[in-house]
Amino acid sequence: MKLLIRLYILFFAATCFAQGSLSKAERLYNKNAFKAAASAYNEYIDNHSSVSEEILLKAATANYHINENRKATELYRRAYNQNSSLEKENLYRYVQSLRSVREYEKADEVYLRFLEQNNMNAVKERFSKERDSFYAILNSEKPSRYTLTNSTINSEYSDFGPVLYQDSLLFSSSRPGAAKELYLWNEQPFLSLFVAQKAENGTLENPKLLSKQIKSDFHDATIAFNPTNNVVYFASSNTEKRKLILDNNRNNQFVLYKAIMEDGKIKNKEELFFNSKEYSVGHPSVSPDGKYLFFASDMPGGYGEADIYYSEIYSDGMLSEPKNAGAQINTEGNDFFPFLATDGSFYFSSNGHVGFGGLDIFEAKFDKTTQNFSEVKNIGKVANTSYDDFSIIFNKDNTSGYLASNRPDGKGDDDIYFFTRKPLTCNQTVSGNVKDLKNNTNLSEVSITIRDSTNTVIQTVSTDATGTFKVTIPCNTKVIVTANKPDYFEQTKETKTGNKDEGTTPPVNFKLEKAKDMIVKDEEGFEKIKMDPIYFEYDKANITPQAAQALDGAVKLMNFYPDMIIKIEAHTDSRGSDKYNRSLSDKRAKATQQYLYSQGIAQNRIVSAIGYGESRLLNACKNGVKCTDQEHEKNRRSNFIILKK
Repeated sequence: MKLLIRLYILFFAATCFAQGSLSKAERLYNKNAFKAAASAYNEYIDNHSSVSEEILLKAATANYHINENRKATELYRRAYNQNSSLEKENLYRYVQSLRSVREYEKADEVYLRFLEQNNMNAVKERFSKERDSFYAILNSEKPSRYTLTNSTINSEYSDFGPVLYQDSLLFSSSRPGAAKELYLWNEQPFLSLFVAQKAENGTLENPKLLSKQIKSDFHDATIAFNPTNNVVYFASSNTEKRKLILDNNRNNQFVLYKAIMEDGKIKNKEELFFNSKEYSVGHPSVSPDGKYLFFASDMPGGYGEADIYYSEIYSDGMLSEPKNAGAQINTEGNDFFPFLATDGSFYFSSNGHVGFGGLDIFEAKFDKTTQNFSEVKNIGKVANTSYDDFSIIFNKDNTSGYLASNRPDGKGDDDIYFFTRKPLTCNQTVSGNVKDLKNNTNLSEVSITIRDSTNTVIQTVSTDATGTFKVTIPCNTKVIVTANKPDYFEQTKETKTGNKDEGTTPPVNFKLEKAKDMIVKDEEGFEKIKMDPIYFEYDKANITPQAAQALDGAVKLMNFYPDMIIKIEAHTDSRGSDKYNRSLSDKRAKATQQYLYSQGIAQNRIVSAIGYGESRLLNACKNGVKCTDQEHEKNRRSNFIILKK
């Protein structure tokens, strides 16, 4: 009996402890103290085999907010297995957690099922297109354009949001030094703005607090400068009388300020008119010409959690009403950290567009005339990982810059990386097919040689079993394509690539003629060169352009068989006198002989060139016999009789 009482007391104590642990987790969660809440929830769940969907989702969300992606994935998966019809926000975070641990196919499966169940066809169409582009990048063996170097100024805390200002780099950091209390969300100090000196090769030195005029007791983060004047925009926690202003859900929001920067000091600080205690406004960035202020906000009417907006900056400094950047840029997730480069490229970070996991950096073009954005593209590997990659900026030359990432090879939470970017390559595909001229069958193992305009060989490939070849050539390049196969005449064509990367030129197709197909036997049993008719002008023996074209066939064959020896015979029909016909045919035979010599055929390879007139008719159309033109034409011929091959 005493044993039973002890066991009951122990069970009761354990139950009370478990309930206390859960209550603690709930209190922390409701205060947005996600790091501590995640620890408490995890402890509770580890000690219970059966946990409600609600607790699993809260625990998953707490882990999600502190980038414990593996744990978040596990907990979201358990909740999803209990109820696959999760609310949109939780479903979306589950998908993002899956991507962050590189379970891409599972993430795609879950998200597509959700889109189909909710008839979100437009979103599904964009997602499918972006998914295909992502897998093309993921599976590509093409080297990344980006090379990253971790900055020496990084700390064990969060360092991000780099901004160029004169010879310095400003950034946001939660490192100690600004005498601020801890932010319960991640148990790091509230953010402050710091400045570091730029040195050679992008290295940074001597980080220090930017300005006491900006400093508050809470978050001061992300800053932007107007390149055309001394106006500055920056984000801070929404406060009043040094206390946080909370919304109806007990959350504090970010607001944007405008001020003047003089001698390193902030003056004339004022709030922007579209701030609110009900939503956040932050991540400011000014276009290189000083005409646009870009920022991020979760204000009502957007596409998802945080959207990118922009306002025109009028000549007197007034801002226009904010305009949403639109569905091309913004998604159901978070889209922020905008940056417009000097070449018109617009960069931003998003976990709503299909990427490697966490936040990825994306690129589009911004047309200032139409204020439209082009198609969005993931900037690729190395710059992006399965972790958070964000807040990219470029130097004026657009070949280097800085970005932030919490990838595991860093020094702390978020780190600032200096990057260099190789120039954009532009290549196009040149392809074609090779067939046999006589029977139109595909020819495999044909050697395809690509030369540039200086006749330098660029590439050599062979056709496959279908007679097809494919090569990659730089854009805007004129190339000479040669097809060669034993027993066939070589053939050459020219083409030029266009100016669109990964484009395709019109096909370069060949029909190769086999050399032996130019050797035939005539009615007299002689082996001779098969040629088109050789046309002469009336009563003349001059080689016409048409005759030269036919004779070039004989030259081609004799060059193919360098030991070939021939004799030339010219014949006429019976019309005209015998003497005249013999004389004219002999002149024509010798004219063709001289043409072959002029094309490089050695004299000892033509043993004779004789005109026989009408003495060797092939039919009965002799003198006095009435025949048709077609019958007479049969007797007008030039024979290149092969004596040796």
